[in-house]
Amino acid sequence: MNYTFPFTAIVGMDLVKRSLLYHAIDPRLGGLLLMGHRGCAKSTLARAFREILPPLENVEIAPFVEVPLGTTEDRLLGSIDASRLLENGEWSAQTGLIQQANNGVLYIDEVNLLPDHLVDSILDSAASGQHRIERDGLSKTVNARYILIGSMNPEEGDLRPQLTDRFMHGIMVRDNFSVEQRREIVRVRMDFDDDPQLFLAEHNNKLALLKEKIIQVRQQLKNVEISENLRTEVAEKATALNLEGVRAELGVLRTVRCAAVWRGETIVSKADLEEAWILCLGHRQENQPQEIQNPKPEIKLPQPPAFKPESKRLQMPKTSASPTSAQTDEIVLESSQNMAHTELASWWQSPEKKQSPDAFVSGTSRPVPAHVSHARLCWNSSLKASLQSGWSPGKAWHLRFRKPARRPNFWLFIDASRSTGVVGSSPSSRFLNEARNVILTLGAKTFGSRFHVLVLQKGKISWWIKRGTAQAVRKNLAQLTEASGKSHLTSALNQLRNAILKQGVLSGDRVLLCSDGMLSPESEKTVPESKKRFRKALLSLSERVRTIAWLHPQLQRGMRLWLPQLVKGTSVRLLALD
Repeated sequence: MNYTFPFTAIVGMDLVKRSLLYHAIDPRLGGLLLMGHRGCAKSTLARAFREILPPLENVEIAPFVEVPLGTTEDRLLGSIDASRLLENGEWSAQTGLIQQANNGVLYIDEVNLLPDHLVDSILDSAASGQHRIERDGLSKTVNARYILIGSMNPEEGDLRPQLTDRFMHGIMVRDNFSVEQRREIVRVRMDFDDDPQLFLAEHNNKLALLKEKIIQVRQQLKNVEISENLRTEVAEKATALNLEGVRAELGVLRTVRCAAVWRGETIVSKADLEEAWILCLGHRQENQPQEIQNPKPEIKLPQPPAFKPESKRLQMPKTSASPTSAQTDEIVLESSQNMAHTELASWWQSPEKKQSPDAFVSGTSRPVPAHVSHARLCWNSSLKASLQSGWSPGKAWHLRFRKPARRPNFWLFIDASRSTGVVGSSPSSRFLNEARNVILTLGAKTFGSRFHVLVLQKGKISWWIKRGTAQAVRKNLAQLTEASGKSHLTSALNQLRNAILKQGVLSGDRVLLCSDGMLSPESEKTVPESKKRFRKALLSLSERVRTIAWLHPQLQRGMRLWLPQLVKGTSVRLLALD
């Protein structure tokens, strides 16, 4: 039997707990988005909410519905019950998760990984409180008013702005506990694991009292006074912050009302207002690169053994005087600005290349006509349609087709090692600065793709964006202000390839490499070995994605042979930066 860790036993996390309490008091608040790294109790907090949520309209127990990662359209939206159809010949509806969550909670773990077409359906129901089902011969409108709770790891991708705005509160969950809190967390967790029934019995009375208080304060909610001065102050701050729409302002006023009534007051305090702004702006701030959002202490690696130079014929271009060390001073880039690049724009708008027939695609799919490109026969839907039409052995099937539903991926690798800051003596040869500017223009040309940005900087390889929007790309690239560190290009390409393998490939997917190609030799590897490993990584990447380009500076001296040799035999298209 699965037991839920009780809400009253959670140590710390006071801001999250207050947000959940406010949603229990006023379910129309609009939902909560929990952001944080793996293992910081986001799911524990969300699931504990079910224990304190009193029933809402016409229900004895408020439903708590989880949307599993990898859920299908049929499961989320509702469809025909295929098992009853096959076993009993009964044509009946299968209730979707959205409808099941009515008057309760819809919880989506890893909400940022939810396919875009499922996000659209959640947006519709979250906005209107109703959901229209039109599929498999079923047509009806159902009530779908629920508290939307999502949890996500920002390092694994951002949310579409439309869905982000549907969450009224957003909190970055951090596990920066004191020694005493850590000690208490470990103690209560061990007690719970050793005897869940006894542990829950000890907290049942506390949960009951908490639930009873929530019911009482609900009745006093409308008694809280919201003055015109307060409304004006909130509107003025929203204007100063250039907030889009008025959803944040509405959330602030609903939140302060809940905070006041929870304290047993009818007057809103200054502390209530400050807390409300923190809750409502936590996920509406500017996107920052992950390295800036989650700074980590630098790990000092042992120095590689002294490198013995190879013969002049085998040496590759170096990023510094010695191929095993990079100059430590960073190069500061100029301010970003849009810059057109005709050849890059032409590549971006070029026709899609057909992927290999064994290309795996993650995510769900949607029904399409047979003539749509990349459509595949769906046996389950074909069986339903055939049985509905009175099919029997010997008769022709009514075929139905589906295709992958996720949007095309645009994978961008930016080499921000020191050598890309200056590729010559003149200011016009600052490759990284100008490459960033032309990429900014490229991102503005489409809003239909999902963007993934991998950056090599300061000797570290990190994801700045995963499953982001064009808007997120522009905001993050504005944070690219320096070029520093060694050029670990082989490791970066391998990391990029592994991420693509997990996502799978559609014909609309594209990869853009932005680098000068001056890779640093790997530790304990000779120059020829490093060169061979880099070419192997590039070849493996090009085998996964057929539409791939490499943006590089004007080739000089040995680079005129170096880059063409690397891409020989691959589908990589070299694009020189003017």
